[in-house]
Parts: sequence; structure tokens; C-alpha cells
Amino acid sequence: MALRALPALAAAGAIILTLTGCAGGTGSDAVVINGRRVSVTEVEKTATAVASTVRGDNTATLRDEQLVVAALVSQALADSAAQKAGKPITTADRDAALASIPGGTQLEGNADARPYAEAVGDVVHAQQAFGAEAMAAQQASTSIAVNPRFGTWDTKQMSLVTGTGSLSVPVTTN
Repeated sequence: MALRALPALAAAGAIILTLTGCAGGTGSDAVVINGRRVSVTEVEKTATAVASTVRGDNTATLRDEQLVVAALVSQALADSAAQKAGKPITTADRDAALASIPGGTQLEGNADARPYAEAVGDVVHAQQAFGAEAMAAQQASTSIAVNPRFGTWDTKQMSLVTGTGSLSVPVTTN
């Protein structure tokens, strides 16, 4: 992917980080959203594929992993907002949103990066269709538990506050 696509993907990541966060977690789970467990291994694999597709680098950083976790949480909020509006996000909606982001379709084309691409596509579509406020409103009805390695969730600011990657942070849940 050309380097010119990085600003758009970074912007999408920043939007996701603004809308998502952490609420505690367990050692092998990176995130548990409404009972759906995503392992640290899955996040690492996805983050490595994203780094490879975006930067040509086969090594993911903690920041890459945090972006994946944030994207997955944001996707849950986006999907909930769409369901509440009675307009579930379709594959066509996601594909159109990804096509509007430079490099979005390349991410979707990488099977290991696809969970991140799908999450970004859902978030972009939901923000355009329903607004960020509709997504933020879903926080109260969404069970989110994030491994402290990836940061903490600030419910007042509705944002992910990234940490050091330490697992010695006390676990809390929302």
C-alpha cells in the first residue's frame, strides 16, 4: 500500500480510539465484548497483518494491537447503533465504507487483517449513517472487558486511554 494511504488509516484509527476503551480483562483475552472473546493471540495476528499491509512491516507494535482492540470495540458499538436504528450494517455498506478509505480494500483483501478492516468499515459506515453520538449511546448496553495491557476505558470521555502494556494494572469492568 502506498504511504499516502497512511494518514487516512491513521485518521480512522484515531476515530476508533476516541470511541472505544478498556474496562478490564484477563490474561489470554484481549477483549470480551458481550461475551464474545477475542484472544491476545488473535489480536497479535491481526495487528501483524495490518502492519504488514500498511507499512510492509511484519512486526506489530503495542500501538498496532491497541488499534485492533479499539476497532473491535468500536465495531460492537457501531453494530449496536445500526441494530437500534433498524438498519443492520450489510456487507455492501461495509465495502462502500472501506472503498472510501485509501487502502481499506487492501486491508480487507488480507485474510488475517480482515477483522480490523471489517471493524473499520462498520465504524465508518455507522458514523456516516447514524453519527458518533448513536454509537456512544450504545456503551451502556454493551458489556466490554479489555485486558489492561491495552489501556483503560474512561467512561466520562468515552475514550481509550492507552497504557504502558503492563499487566499489573488492577482489573475493572463496566
